Amino acid sequence: MDAVAVFGSSRTPAGEPLYALARELGGALARRGLEVRCGGYSGVMDGLALGVRDAGGRVVGCTLDWFADSRTPNRHLDQVVPAEDLAGRLERLLEGTRAAIAVGGGVGTLNEVFWLWTLLLHGKGEGRTLILLGEAWEALLQVLSTRFEVDPPVRALVRVTRTVEEAVDLAAEAR
Repeated sequence: MDAVAVFGSSRTPAGEPLYALARELGGALARRGLEVRCGGYSGVMDGLALGVRDAGGRVVGCTLDWFADSRTPNRHLDQVVPAEDLAGRLERLLEGTRAAIAVGGGVGTLNEVFWLWTLLLHGKGEGRTLILLGEAWEALLQVLSTRFEVDPPVRALVRVTRTVEEAVDLAAEAR
């Protein structure tokens, strides 16, 4: 089964628009027959996993041993795959994936996005597509393009979409 990784916040409460977006995304990915891999905790990851489960799909949570005493995986996961450190977690998130979709988040989400973007930049992304879902990413990319060394070839390594449908279409077409 082809898989898609989703990066997003663990702090977004249910009832927030970003949680609803993640739930919609999870359902849309599952309906396309794609396994979903995520961080596995609360917030966006919980909404995503709930959407996947509601649509009859499979979702894998890639957790981090650092959080064993402070966080528990969400109850919608089909499988939990723990990792000892951030590098291991990202390897597990990307296992078997054709694409990664990032929704809003914080420093952790940015870390995941920049990690994969760096792999793509150096030809180590194994043909994956990095998809940024939502308008906030356009603003960030504008800042990066004007203030940092993110020129057009580097910028071209990521795709920005405004809708769940666009993001899922790109993910399904990847590879």
